[in-house]
Amino acid sequence: METPIPNFYFMGVQFLHLLALSVWVGGIVAIKGIVSPILFKSISPRQLNTLLMSEFLKQFNRITLFCAGALIVTGMIKFWAWENLTPWNTIRYFAIIVMSLVSFYLTLKGSDVKSQSVASATETLDEPLSGSLSARGPQDLMPDRLMMVSFVCGLTALVMA
Repeated sequence: METPIPNFYFMGVQFLHLLALSVWVGGIVAIKGIVSPILFKSISPRQLNTLLMSEFLKQFNRITLFCAGALIVTGMIKFWAWENLTPWNTIRYFAIIVMSLVSFYLTLKGSDVKSQSVASATETLDEPLSGSLSARGPQDLMPDRLMMVSFVCGLTALVMA
């Protein structure tokens, strides 16, 4: 009885695909579930929290761009080489496209808003906190909501993989 030779090309592409998804979803869990709560509980000036969180998100958005590129390239390779267009694959690729669009939007929006938020945070660093965290406006909550959309799409893509 012959032992089949594993397809190392497929295994490598699949590994990179799942690694990019895992890094992206894991990064969202780390930032939203670990870093953000600790940061906002342990450091008192809200402006400093905002400044630090914007730096974390700036670095994370760079990582998500690399993950998006890896997911798009490996997804195209997988589709052209091994996969058929099934409902499961369609859902997975749609989730990856949504994740990538959210990442591009947050990266572009973050680069525009970051310079304004850093300037306002450093100017008012010594001022007392005038509002609470729940007093944020709808424009402040949009990146959080988009990150959660990205998280749900990432989980969907992982389940469908």
